[in-house]
Formats: sequence, structure tokens, C-alpha cells
Amino acid sequence: MLDCAIIGAGLAGLVAARDLRNRGLDVVVLEARDRVGGRVENAALSDGSQVELGGQWIGAGHDAILELVHRYGLSTIGLPAEGNLMVRIHGQATSVPSKADGKELTPFEVSDLSQGLLRLRRLAKRLAEDPTWVKANNAWLQQDLRRWVRTNLRTSGAQERFGEVYTAAYGPMTEDETLLEGLRQINSGPDLESMLASNGGLNQQRVDGGVAALCEAIAAELGDAVRLGEPVVKVSHDDMAVLTLASGETVEARTVISTLPPRLAVVLEHDPALPTWRAEAAEKVAAGNVIKAFLIYERPFWRDKGLSGQSSSDEGAVRVTFDTTRPDSERGHLLGFFEGVEAGSYANRSREERRQAFIDSAVKVFGPEGAEAIEYIERDWSAEVYTGGCHGAHFAPGIWSSNGPVLAAPEGCLHWAGAEYSSRFNGYMEGAVRSGEEVAAAVARALI
Repeated sequence: MLDCAIIGAGLAGLVAARDLRNRGLDVVVLEARDRVGGRVENAALSDGSQVELGGQWIGAGHDAILELVHRYGLSTIGLPAEGNLMVRIHGQATSVPSKADGKELTPFEVSDLSQGLLRLRRLAKRLAEDPTWVKANNAWLQQDLRRWVRTNLRTSGAQERFGEVYTAAYGPMTEDETLLEGLRQINSGPDLESMLASNGGLNQQRVDGGVAALCEAIAAELGDAVRLGEPVVKVSHDDMAVLTLASGETVEARTVISTLPPRLAVVLEHDPALPTWRAEAAEKVAAGNVIKAFLIYERPFWRDKGLSGQSSSDEGAVRVTFDTTRPDSERGHLLGFFEGVEAGSYANRSREERRQAFIDSAVKVFGPEGAEAIEYIERDWSAEVYTGGCHGAHFAPGIWSSNGPVLAAPEGCLHWAGAEYSSRFNGYMEGAVRSGEEVAAAVARALI
């Protein structure tokens, strides 16, 4: 009998398996896909170069994943950020100098902040145009503005920068300031998006070869312990674990670690059944809705204009972009995200329509050269049956404070790991690595 069976060969599952093997325990990793990495994935372009369709940025404080990168002999590269930021507001594109000092944001934080400002401005517009809605939602509008910010901006960097921008525009955000008062300020004052443009720099690293190279390196070390194309359909977890695969095969182990996101985890049959609170919490932990896409150009033409490739727009299908061109590449790689409502809308359209929508967005921000893309590649993570959405899950208000800390608590011999179960860097690759390390230590203590 195995010591531990692990469901999922993403970062958390691979790290947990590695650590357990290093402790002398017998493990198996069961992965439904035909590849390792989970929400980390590389894709090849026509010229043989690669882009990262999933997680790719490593930020400040992400020490656990950086340690793994170096341990496996991989190196990191920066992401080009020199040049001006483009901000498009009310149909007008403006080039704004990048911030020369102060704390820089990661691309994920920039995207988070951009989407939060968009939601806030839409509320402000509704406040001005729909008195019936205002009357019906008066109690909700009386909530603390800072609480709204914490709820709608999920990254600390985006929350901090919002506070800086808001203070610069309207003065300090007081303790008793309501959402209603904040929306009135926004309707009467300057565009927050314009003031956001003071941040043009980015703070991140990428793995040379992609984070997928790290996952492949760990999987190679694990060898035959990693089994691909093996979906688990049932988890029995009483005194011991018995996993039933889609093929009908069963795998027995003393313990089991599930690295599936909450919503996917509860879809599996469990015996005994999972507690009601866990299923209810999973329903409230919505996966992110993102289509990650790349436009490839003969060269990074935006640099000729003194631009960094980073942009933020208040409209269009793709509202944030980044230059992800490798230092040794002649071609230009422009990354963009279809997010939220736009992702939901364009997911039901053709690939060509999404390509054209991205091109249209690039033209509006960077000029006519944006129409000269020679290649397009994308990944709609919501359409991935074994993923169900990306980046990470979004905890509805009150869910993390009430259930988040215990989501990782074991159910008998069933343990949990993954980005959504981490108490630190929740939703990040760093969180997945730390969670994998922590659960491996817990399982080892239970077995040895």
C-alpha cells in the first residue's frame, strides 16, 4: 500500500510529492490531464519560441518558488518595462511617463487595480443616472468605502495603490467615509485611471523556459510516480484512502492529498460525504474568469515609440496589456487578458472574433501597427474542464474570514493543498508551493 496518493500534478501536488519522497515515503500523483503543471502551461509559437498560457510572474516575497527555481538549475528573467505607459480613457489614449520610484506593482496587481477602478466607475455612473437603483440599494451604499475596496480588490498591492490614488485625488479616505460618498467624489473629481498612470513600472520575474519547466523538472525527478491521463472520480477516505479512477482502477494509500480547487474538489464523489459547510463554501468561491491571449508581431513596435507595452483602458475587450518579449527575441509578444464580463462574453464567440477584438484594442492604444499581428494564441481557462477558471478563486465577502482558514483542515486521512488553501499568498503560485510544502509536512507527521 502507498503512503500517499495525490490528486493533481500542479505545483502544490508536485511539491508535496517531492517532499514526501524525500522523507522516504511512497507516493503516486494522479493527474487527469496529459501534462503536468495544472494552471501553468507553455505553448509553442510557429517560430519555435514559447509563451506561457498560465501563471508566469514571480513577485517580491515569493521566496519558496524562487528557491525551487534555483534548486532545479533554472534561471529567471525580467520583463521589459522601460518606456511610457499607455492609458486610454473615454476614447482618448495618452502616453504617461513610468513611475521612477516607489513600490512597483506586479502585472496581476495592475490588472486587479484596473478592474476594481472600472467597477467603481460603473457604480458611480449608475449612482448619477439611476435614482431608483440608488433608493433600492441605499443600505448597501452606506458600507465603509474601505471595506468595498478590500472586497473588490483582492491583492494588497492594488489596495495600497488605490488608497494612494484616491488620497491624491480627493484627500485622505476617512474611517467613516461611505461607498456612497466615495462614488459622489468620483463623479465630481478627476479620473482615477488617469492618476493610476503614475505607475508604469512592474515588479516581477519570470522563469527562463516558463514555470512549466519547473513543473516538468520536478515531475522528471518523480519519474513513474506521476501518472498522467488518470482522472479520479471517487475518494474514499475513512481509516485509509481508496481512489477510484475513471478507468475503474482503484488506488489504495494510507493518506490522500487533493489539490483540486474547492469547486472542482466537491464535484468528486466522497465517502464519507464532505461536510455541508465545505460544499456550501465551495459554491461561494468562484474561480476567476480569464482568457489569456498573445498577439505576436514581427518586432515590438511599441518600443520605437518609447512605450513599455503596458497599457490600461477603460473600455474594450482587452483592457490591460504587457510586453512579454524575451530578451533574445526579435519578435514582439504582447500579452492581454479578456477578464470578467468580457471573458464571459467572448468565450461564446469564435477564436477569430477574439483575435480581432484583441487587435482592435491594441490599435486603439498603440496605433495602426497593432493591426499587423502575425500570430495569435490564447487559453480560455474557464473552458478547461480540469481547471474551471483562472487566475485563482475569488472568495465572496465573508467566506475567507469564516471558512478560509479551515478549508485546508483535513477530513480524516484526506488532506488539502493548493493556491486556494494557502493562508499566505493565497491565489498565487507561491501560495501553491507553500501549501504543498506544509501539507507534506503534516502528512509525514501523521504517518511517521
